[in-house]
Amino acid sequence: MHRFLLVVWVFTASTTYAQTYRDQVLNRTVFWSEVNLVYKTAGKWSFQLDHQYRRQADDNGRDLNAFRYPLLQVFRPWINYQLSPPVQVSLSPLGLWWNWGRVSPYQPLTFFQEIRITPQLQITKPLGNGQLIHRVRTELRWASRTDTLTRAYIFLSDGESQQVLADRFSLRLRTLARWMKPAFKRDPTDNRWYSQLSIEPMLVVSASGIRFDQQRTYLALGRRIQKHLRLEVGYMNQFTFQRRETDRLHLFRFNHGLHWYVYLESGR
Repeated sequence: MHRFLLVVWVFTASTTYAQTYRDQVLNRTVFWSEVNLVYKTAGKWSFQLDHQYRRQADDNGRDLNAFRYPLLQVFRPWINYQLSPPVQVSLSPLGLWWNWGRVSPYQPLTFFQEIRITPQLQITKPLGNGQLIHRVRTELRWASRTDTLTRAYIFLSDGESQQVLADRFSLRLRTLARWMKPAFKRDPTDNRWYSQLSIEPMLVVSASGIRFDQQRTYLALGRRIQKHLRLEVGYMNQFTFQRRETDRLHLFRFNHGLHWYVYLESGR
């Protein structure tokens, strides 16, 4: 699978630079967690808050400690409206993102923050004995400068001038296809266990050009504990492509993630 993806990306994104760029492939173990809190009204509106937290190992391919370094933390509210039984539109008016990175073991941990506004369209339809969910998101992003965290970490600040709205805008288009179906089903009325498979390619629109630089594939097993509570654990494969002009390098990265998910719903 990795070889196939690598060949495709080399062909589509690197043909022009094949003679002058060298390729590097990195594998990294990560941990992803997500908690979704949803409040549904008696009408068509619902309100949601999701929190994501991720950690990472060294990306040398040999470190299996996925909790070694911080990777990401997100707080993102949502306003949802059910247009029809299969169609829902949503808006995240202001998401706060903190990102940590580690370029090499010889350099310190880096950090930057982002503000994101995210409109979304989701369509859910039956497929076989399960559901097919198609989701389209547009992320409007404003990122801060990158800091090396050589001093004390200050919450909501990276220690530099906060020019998050000045010449730091980027746009990302994301589409996701997810198939959810019952699992371990002996009784036709038993829907406690379910499995899901999703694929999510991403398109970056920026001043430097338009490119597909990331794709996520997710396989998970979940259980409905109660009517409004479900837990899920799965494997997330995140493939990213970067071109470093200064190093004349094409970097292909595979993040292998243990994903833990909690969904809690209240209201009507």
